[in-house]
Amino acid sequence: MSEFSQGHGFELIQINLDNPRHFPERYSAGERAEIKTRFAELGIGLCFHSPSDIPMMNRHESIRQASLNRAFEMIDLAADMGGEYFIFHPGRLAFYSLSLKKVVFMEQRFPERTSELFADSLGRLLAHCKGKIELCIENTHEIATPFLNVIGDLVVRDGLGLVWDAGHTEQLIGSKRTQIVQFFQNHIGHVKLAHLHDIKNGISHKALGSGGLNVSGYLEIFNALSIDVVLEIFPESELVNSVDYLRKLNVVDKLS
Repeated sequence: MSEFSQGHGFELIQINLDNPRHFPERYSAGERAEIKTRFAELGIGLCFHSPSDIPMMNRHESIRQASLNRAFEMIDLAADMGGEYFIFHPGRLAFYSLSLKKVVFMEQRFPERTSELFADSLGRLLAHCKGKIELCIENTHEIATPFLNVIGDLVVRDGLGLVWDAGHTEQLIGSKRTQIVQFFQNHIGHVKLAHLHDIKNGISHKALGSGGLNVSGYLEIFNALSIDVVLEIFPESELVNSVDYLRKLNVVDKLS
């Protein structure tokens, strides 16, 4: 990982904790310290992306607390390894309705109640991160208005950071896209990090220049904010192609 980053000029690596190889129980205290030292010597920063399957709005307190405990373990892993940011999604909680014969998302069906639970979980996460690592939330799918209100309050009051994902923003349409863009404009000073990937045939995390994303436009915004930009592109070959694409735009030196 470090050799690949050095070879392509990356100055910040995002570790995806969805991968079981990176679960906290796989790293001893000594291994964590060794990784922190190695990347510090190389001048390469680390950020960590929380798994997508840890629910933060479950109605059952014991289940939600178990989720928080697992998140705490991952935050500690990130901090021990010298991580700068710990990133997570708003999350989703769903159930299958036999009467409706479809999957129902709780945050859309009962936004007020689930947003209260979500706010409580975020408060606990922020408290655990204090003095260790910067907690940042990333936009993904459509976010219900009460959830945006919770996030906005915590951004202003408690220092929650924002990750602006350009690809996920452009997957939204109409008023939903307008809403999230307006949200970032209103909280622009709290955007700490950006995710960049293209969209092709409705599918995100594609190579830059392969789809319809206005790459130059978003980079102009992110560079004006002087924030790190993570190329969230898979597989590795497409990531390399994206770096080549950015070199042609003469902006690769501005990316992390």
